Amino acid sequence: MTTITGIVNGQDAVKGKALYVTNNCGTCHKIDRQLVGPALGPMVTMGHKEEYLIRWIQNNQALIAKKDPEAMEIYQKFNQQPMPVFTNLADQDVKNILAYVRSEYKTIQEGGRKVPAAPLNKTRAKDESESSLMVYVLLGINFLFFIVILLLSRVITRLERILTGNEKAAS
Repeated sequence: MTTITGIVNGQDAVKGKALYVTNNCGTCHKIDRQLVGPALGPMVTMGHKEEYLIRWIQNNQALIAKKDPEAMEIYQKFNQQPMPVFTNLADQDVKNILAYVRSEYKTIQEGGRKVPAAPLNKTRAKDESESSLMVYVLLGINFLFFIVILLLSRVITRLERILTGNEKAAS
């Protein structure tokens, strides 16, 4: 039995969770329901072989280019929305992600929806607060640029008056 903290058949769900988070899989996928892409739990536990899933995750665009029937079916079903390729993930990395998805999906099926572990919530909250902070910093910088441009405009106007006044006095 695979657990979130266990290692079974060389697959590590804990490492898989970390990879799932760092590669932003949750942006487009949920474990138990469709988001932008399909629900991962059913995709991993029913119908698709692990080797195929590894190839799909690493480079789904190559499978689509080859007109692979399974790839084309998924691609068409999700409105030809391209999924990023993850050539940076080794086979073992993908297997670890799949172990995490299996573990989470099993937990959801057995006991209802479980609350995500703290690291996911902390990461999401941290990302949101960093995004908000970045927006405020950019707004502040824009405001400062506006003030500098306004001051430069006044200085230029004053210099033009001085030069125009000096030219009249010189003639």
